[in-house]
Amino acid sequence: MGEGDKYGYNYNILATSIDAFTQFKFNYNKVDFYLSQSYSRNEYQREGLYRNGIYPQNSFGKSRKVEFDNFGFKGGMTYKLSGRHLFDVNAVYMTKAPTIRNTFPNARLNNQIVNGLTSETISGGDVSYIIRAPKLKARLTGYYSKIQDATEVGFFFAEGLGVVDDTGQLASGNGNAFVAEIVTGLDKKNMGLELGLEYQITSTIKATGLCMTYGQYTYDSNPNVALNVDNVRRTINYGRATMKDYKQPGTPQQAYSLGLEYRDPRFWWIGANVNYLADNYMDISAIMRTDNFFDNDQIFIDDLPFDNVDEDLARQYLKQEKFDSFYLVNLVGGKSWRISKKNRNTVGFFASVNNVFDVKYITGGFEQGRNANYSQVQQDYAGDIRSFGPKYFYGYGRTYFVNFYLNF
Repeated sequence: MGEGDKYGYNYNILATSIDAFTQFKFNYNKVDFYLSQSYSRNEYQREGLYRNGIYPQNSFGKSRKVEFDNFGFKGGMTYKLSGRHLFDVNAVYMTKAPTIRNTFPNARLNNQIVNGLTSETISGGDVSYIIRAPKLKARLTGYYSKIQDATEVGFFFAEGLGVVDDTGQLASGNGNAFVAEIVTGLDKKNMGLELGLEYQITSTIKATGLCMTYGQYTYDSNPNVALNVDNVRRTINYGRATMKDYKQPGTPQQAYSLGLEYRDPRFWWIGANVNYLADNYMDISAIMRTDNFFDNDQIFIDDLPFDNVDEDLARQYLKQEKFDSFYLVNLVGGKSWRISKKNRNTVGFFASVNNVFDVKYITGGFEQGRNANYSQVQQDYAGDIRSFGPKYFYGYGRTYFVNFYLNF
């Protein structure tokens, strides 16, 4: 190497995306409806600008080009029972190309493309009953959607993988490696009910939100798990992960909110809302749900299961963690003054306090995939504090915001 030479990660991702859609609307006295169609084409290609020593044959130059042609259809109808009561129905069926991140399992090092990569299929619909009265606005919605054949790629360091090199020896002498986890054939199912209400109690007091969301968001398949392991330059298939019926992470599956707002005729206002969030779950590790979790040498040689497996402990290790529910109270208010009657110029401020009671709460988290089998997890639990326990994300404590403005 010499001065000015480049080394390490040096590559380009070449992507072309074309999108087109049409939409037709039809409005009548009692019924409105629409139909829309979409088409998209995505092309991805990696161009390696550096020949990596780990992948000398598959890192420099251009990869093969991957192409996805996708179509979508969406339609909906609103039936006007009266001017204040409406029924609304929507349905969708579409396919969607995987992201670039989920196309190349390790774009930093090589040109490899996920085996059997396909577009996602998305289907679903919703039905709503809507009220638009002078004092009351309300909407009740039931919805269902399903995502099929999703692909997800993640990166982590794992122990106890049972990974061997071309000579039949454990990688790094102990089966530990930095890996790219490739999950394919992942289905997700979402369904639930939503209710939203707004009511003008008096001329100055309004219930700004009586909202309820009750959903069930689950995995709906046992996807395939493979690991791209740089130590041995191989992609190893670990088979199916038992993930069906586990909860999807990232969002509470129950949410309720109630808010009140007072607006004074003298141009000041104040509001408060109380929120209750529940049924939020940990993001589970896919590799821990494969046969590798119970097999001592799952990928190679004898395929011997671990001895003396405690089934109750195993269930405990693989049980998905459910986070505590919590309440949040927020306050908001403001005041404005007219400084010029002629030009209607105004000055004012807007202020808010979120999480008034400084509640400590978890918004999400994930299981570490580092301990990939029963023995490793058991050792991790043996100490007073887990070395590689789940990682948690916490919400903000009490926060303040003030905005001053001048309109002229």
